[in-house]
Amino acid sequence: MTRRARVGISMSATLPTLATALVVFTALAIAGVLPWTVLPAVLVALAAQAVVTFVRLGRLTDSAARQR
Repeated sequence: MTRRARVGISMSATLPTLATALVVFTALAIAGVLPWTVLPAVLVALAAQAVVTFVRLGRLTDSAARQR
């Protein structure tokens, strides 16, 4: 699997969560129910998820290529 495909899959795995979280958490933060510091924490967590997904996709494809 190419690097570009791995990046695309990693990003597409996090974008729905990012979009939903930003809308909901921003509304809650504006309403005063949620502290504003939650938004950067969500961004960091989703970036970590994307990195882990990218790395794991590389391991899976590299090990499958070696078995052939």
